[in-house]
Amino acid sequence: MLTVLLGIAGAAAASALVFVAHAWYQEHRADRIPVLLYHRFLSRAAYERGEIQSAERTYVAFDDDFAAEMQALRDDGWTPIDLDEYADALDGKRPFPNKGIVITIDDGFRSVYLHAFPILRRLGMKAVFFVTPDKSAYNFTKNAATDQPATDEELREMSAAGIAIESHGMTHRYLTTLDDNTIRWEMEESRRVLTERFGRPVRYLAIPSGAYDRRVRGLVATCGYRVVFASRKGTNHAGVDRLAMRRLVVGRGFGAAGLRHLLRPSTAFQLRLASGVQNAVQSVIGTGGLDKLRLLILRLPFGPALIRRPIRLLAAGLGAVILAVVAAALLFR
Repeated sequence: MLTVLLGIAGAAAASALVFVAHAWYQEHRADRIPVLLYHRFLSRAAYERGEIQSAERTYVAFDDDFAAEMQALRDDGWTPIDLDEYADALDGKRPFPNKGIVITIDDGFRSVYLHAFPILRRLGMKAVFFVTPDKSAYNFTKNAATDQPATDEELREMSAAGIAIESHGMTHRYLTTLDDNTIRWEMEESRRVLTERFGRPVRYLAIPSGAYDRRVRGLVATCGYRVVFASRKGTNHAGVDRLAMRRLVVGRGFGAAGLRHLLRPSTAFQLRLASGVQNAVQSVIGTGGLDKLRLLILRLPFGPALIRRPIRLLAAGLGAVILAVVAAALLFR
């Protein structure tokens, strides 16, 4: 029994080393292109006056931090590109831009129009807004205390100014919990509605809440989207899986320094590692289970530090596995 357990531990260690080496290589490629992911925005002035209360750290960003982050991109020579340009580069129709970057925002909240859009317009930056068309979706109602859905008029103004409006599913439900026909409806109806409302083709999709598995992927592949973003973290390159593109989440309190740290290959490498473990856990306990696990970790005294430092979370998880294997080996020797 001890020999078997040690063999399993050795195979697991070898697989982990291959996984780590591959992740390091991918994040140090010359053709890597980061895709930033934002969600909602808060006015820092209103927050400091006590007019808005929010403990959320991952899915919100302060307006002044966003301004500093966008200015940092410009100062550091990054070139914001749209997804048509990026997809054309993937197709070999144009070269990959030097220091190209894609700015994406999920969900469809009005705070994007109020706080992010004026900054993007002032700096002349391209961005992609993945929108859930159903304004009664639970994702909107659960955040109603601090934000509301953007109106069609606001979205039209953004679209006219060069902000691409793309699909985030019709109702923002976990696709992995739906039957096949409903999944197809979510993808196809959101595209139809957005195309009709804003008069431009919808070619790109961001999976709501990262609820993605093989079944959903197979169905999405039949819907004709050119590029699909899932929940994987890290950057992309010429050989990227177009049905599971990666992004880097920008949350609360980053600012210029935090964004610069996020864009380092070493940071993206750590996020890619943690994302691999996260996706493996999600495949076992589901998206809802993963959300509950995240909330549980955040309640721990050291939980926020683990979430903000994914390499520590990964190390803690691997350490727990190693301890379990050693304990089993001692028990059965």
